[in-house]
Amino acid sequence: MAVEGCARVIKFAVFFFNLIFWILGIAILGIGIWVRTTKGDYATLTSSIPMASAANLFIAVGIIVMIVGFIGCLGAWKESQCLLMTFFILLLLIFILELTAGILGYLYRGKVETEVKKDLVKELDNYGKAGQDGLTNTWDRLQTNEQCCGVNNYTDWNTWNDTRLPDSCCVEHSPDCGEDMSDLSKFHQTGCAMKLEALLGDNLYLIGGVGVAIAVIQLLGMVFSLFLCCEVRKSGKYV
Repeated sequence: MAVEGCARVIKFAVFFFNLIFWILGIAILGIGIWVRTTKGDYATLTSSIPMASAANLFIAVGIIVMIVGFIGCLGAWKESQCLLMTFFILLLLIFILELTAGILGYLYRGKVETEVKKDLVKELDNYGKAGQDGLTNTWDRLQTNEQCCGVNNYTDWNTWNDTRLPDSCCVEHSPDCGEDMSDLSKFHQTGCAMKLEALLGDNLYLIGGVGVAIAVIQLLGMVFSLFLCCEVRKSGKYV
């Protein structure tokens, strides 16, 4: 026997909640793909805190949210205790994982700046070396796209070559523009460490914001699904 009255309203509320949850999963997946395709190559320079890890997290969470949302929709529509309890347990597990990740992220937030600079200094010495084409290209893309030069500033490149700078450091890029050191104002003055820290910080804020939004929706979903599961049990439908 199908649920009636208030329980029927909750049934459709759970269904539409999970439909929104499923759409949210698609959005998170899209954000992850965008971050990976636009900023993921910077992971070559920050092995300790790879940019790609944030993108991979979004992609994984997006897929999981879509699957969980589908189970919730199906469970509400079919009035299935099994599916509703599965949905509830999955939401609870995800919520615990999110809470743990949030606490760890807060505790280790100060590590970002130290690790970024350490990684950049290490990889700067490999610029232009044989077999390091990928790293060299990544340095060039970073300096060109983010309009920066070196780790703290352009003087960091003195350990690589004290007579020139990479062409990607030039404000107005042209072949061999880094060879002319007579006018240092033509080079980007900001270090790339600051730029990467800002990018990582933006990713962390984005993850935090999305995490809070998901957590609120999850709590509502757990309450509604548990209530609907109890009402289904009372109605005598054991699907």
